[in-house]
Parts: sequence; C-alpha cells; structure tokens
Amino acid sequence: MDANFAGLGFRQGEAVVVTGAANGIGREVALLLARAGLTVSAWDIEEAALNELVAEIEATVGTVRGVLVDLDDQGAIDAAWDEATSMGLPIPYLVNNAGPPSTTDVSVVEGLRMSVGSYVAVTEGWLKRHAAEASSMTFTSSIAGNFFVGPTTDWYPTAKAGIAGYMRHCAVKLRGHPRSNGVAPTGVVTRRTAEAFASEEMQQRLKAQPMGRAGLADEVAAMICFLLSPAASFINGVLIPVDGASTWTHG
Repeated sequence: MDANFAGLGFRQGEAVVVTGAANGIGREVALLLARAGLTVSAWDIEEAALNELVAEIEATVGTVRGVLVDLDDQGAIDAAWDEATSMGLPIPYLVNNAGPPSTTDVSVVEGLRMSVGSYVAVTEGWLKRHAAEASSMTFTSSIAGNFFVGPTTDWYPTAKAGIAGYMRHCAVKLRGHPRSNGVAPTGVVTRRTAEAFASEEMQQRLKAQPMGRAGLADEVAAMICFLLSPAASFINGVLIPVDGASTWTHG
C-alpha cells in the first residue's frame, strides 16, 4: 500500500511495538508505521522472516529494531520489553497482533492462554514501563467469535471473542490512557495464504461476496494504523470488522 500515514499525527522520535511483525497483517503494519515516521520495535518468533522485514524497512522506509521473542514465555516477553525500552525512546503505541493460526491443534484452555494470555502479558509489560506516555493500543481479533461463527477449531472463536472483551475492558478501565481498540478481519491474502485464495474453489466463493474479492493484509493494516493514531483520538473501545461486508452474507 502506498498510503501516507504521516498526516495522522504520528511524530518522529517516538516508537511503537508491533507483535507478530514478520508476516501477514503485522508485517504491513510495521511497514506503514515505519513509513509514518515511528521507530518500530518489531517482535516475532520467526527469525528469518523478521530479519527480512528489518532489512526491508532499513533499506527503504524507516527505522526498526527486530526482537526475537516467544510470546508464550513470560520471561521472553519481559526481556523483549527491556530491549525495546533500551532504545531510549518513548513508546506511546502498542499493536497486539501476534497469535497462533486458527488451524493450530490446541485445547480451548491452551488457545486462550496463547492468544488472550499473551496479549494481556504484553499489555501489562508495556503499562509497567511506559504508562506515562502510553497513548493508544490496538488488538487484532477476528470476525470469528464476534460477528460470525463457522466451522473451525473450538479454541479460535472463543479466544477471538476473549481478545475483544479484554480490549473493551481496557478501554473502560484505563479511561483512554491509553485508548484501546480492535480490528476483526476476515481471512485475507498474505504471502502464506495466497495459494489457497488463488484456488478455483475459493475464487468462486469470493465472487459471491459483496465486494467480489478477498481482502488484503495491508487493508487491515491501514485500519489498525488509523485506530492507533492521534487522528482517532476519541475512538475508544470499538471493534471494527474489516471484511468487505462479507459477514452479512453468512447465515
């Protein structure tokens, strides 16, 4: 996406933490926010993909520091926050984006721990260190469990609804310091999903959707960046579906 997010009020000299930054929606968020002038602390568990993202941002659009971290490990989260804080910049923004794929074979309890639990741990680590400047955070949820429930693993819609609930709780509890909002995307085209979306069966299904096509990762990322930004200063506690109105065709 060639959109310029500099006009949304982000300021140079500030940083953002983006979890799950190496692939998919998180990768596009990191690229957009770097282009907007923020220093990006990019967190991910996949080292090769993370190094690729860091190289691209450094070569083209901005400043980034890659942080290799397993968000299922509290000690690793603490170490990642220590590393991000060591940059010496205010970190007013947090993008809680990382999470296991819907196809991950885990129990509901494990799925909640890996999804909601990791978001809580990352958020609490941020507020412990950066409460004074904390301005805005976003959560990546899903239409699943919030606007639509279809055939999927048991834990996935449960966890995605839990993420939305925690996001709303933070919006009220923290009274806008920071603001707390979320996005609920449908499945979107990424480097990982491109082959599946290109299949003839999927293309036929997409033709029946209101917009007649799949969404793109950078289209979800654009909404995340807007909600995160000072331009959305009175938006707090909302979960916005990014689905091309496809939710209305289910049922």
